[in-house]
Amino acid sequence: MSGVGALLGLLVLAYVGSMLVSGRTIRGFGLPSGAEYLVLGFVVGPHALGMLSRSTIASFEPVFVLGASWLALVAGIGYGIVGQRRIHFGRALVGVVTAAGVGAGFAALLYQAFGEIGVFQGSDRFRTALAAGIVCSETTRHSVRWVVERHGARGPVSDWVADMARASALVPLLGLGWLMASAAHPPLAGLGVPERFGTTIGIGVLMGVVAALLLGREFRRDESWGLLLGTSVLGAGLSQKLGLSSMAALFAMGLTLSLVSRHRLEIKFMVQPSEKPVMLPVVLVTGACITFDSVPKLAWVVAAALVARLVVELGRGLVMAVVLAPARRAWAEVALGMSSTGALTLAAAFTLHVRSPGASSDAVIAIAAASVLLGEAMGPAMLRRAITRVGEAHAVDPQDVSPLSLRPPREMISEFPEPHR
Repeated sequence: MSGVGALLGLLVLAYVGSMLVSGRTIRGFGLPSGAEYLVLGFVVGPHALGMLSRSTIASFEPVFVLGASWLALVAGIGYGIVGQRRIHFGRALVGVVTAAGVGAGFAALLYQAFGEIGVFQGSDRFRTALAAGIVCSETTRHSVRWVVERHGARGPVSDWVADMARASALVPLLGLGWLMASAAHPPLAGLGVPERFGTTIGIGVLMGVVAALLLGREFRRDESWGLLLGTSVLGAGLSQKLGLSSMAALFAMGLTLSLVSRHRLEIKFMVQPSEKPVMLPVVLVTGACITFDSVPKLAWVVAAALVARLVVELGRGLVMAVVLAPARRAWAEVALGMSSTGALTLAAAFTLHVRSPGASSDAVIAIAAASVLLGEAMGPAMLRRAITRVGEAHAVDPQDVSPLSLRPPREMISEFPEPHR
């Protein structure tokens, strides 16, 4: 397949995906993590049908990196907000701390497993384990939202899990920014790691402030799209040029917008529908990047990663049982229900692969893909069982829950100014 044909095919996929998940069709169509597109990417990739060759993927890597960065921007804009409410600070703090603990524990177990298996040596062993721990530390909010909205869940456990999942995105995105800042690249090679990481966050904060100022006092959707696209492309391009993480920069930009802009909710509901169409090509291309020939004993590496993931998630469940009394009746189910990872994990693994290609990043992509598939197979079912055991399933009509996370309420729609003509 030619490069132009492949790109057009991915654009068609994004368009069809946007139609399938729009409000005009069946709600919840598709898997919460997008795992089906990950598998499809592997099938059409160079190791299966070969419809997407390595050269084709390499030709359009900047486009896919920008898509991955846009996912981080959307996560930053909606960070700390579930539906129309701000998440509880205590829940957010527990979510961040436990996500960091999951990432650190996962990395430590992988480091030990690499030594037992006999793969990666020296600094490569540490860096691969650390990178895998960073990118796999999140709990995708889509899986939690899918279960909560599908079963009309309401209660302390459902709220805690939703808030913790939303807050967990901070760990992989900022961790990826630190990881990329730890590798010196010109023109910032003379700076230390903290300075390069600070530059990453500074670019995002600067772009966020600029976007907030340009949006001004009156919100117009048509003008706002142009401003957001322009500032986000500038921020992502500048970060890439400096050898920094564009995902971390755009997450900081989105978080800044959500904090300083008076139109934070309007912007959130405006950009949120774009997340799924952008996610589909990024996830598909990540699946096409999965390779088996560069990492020795890859099957053992993936098996060790899956076992390590289950162990650290059960550890998080014990923490939940301590801080939240209602979760004690189903702490294991809650823990395994939070094992779902998704698009941010795959996007982070892909950008790391683009930045530092080689056996280490190939192993990280394989581990990230296996983690997503494991979470998809187990996470929603375990979370559904947990909310049923604690008596929070069908507490409200699901039709009263689902619109809140997809569009603003009617009273907010009436406040949106008509497009400027």
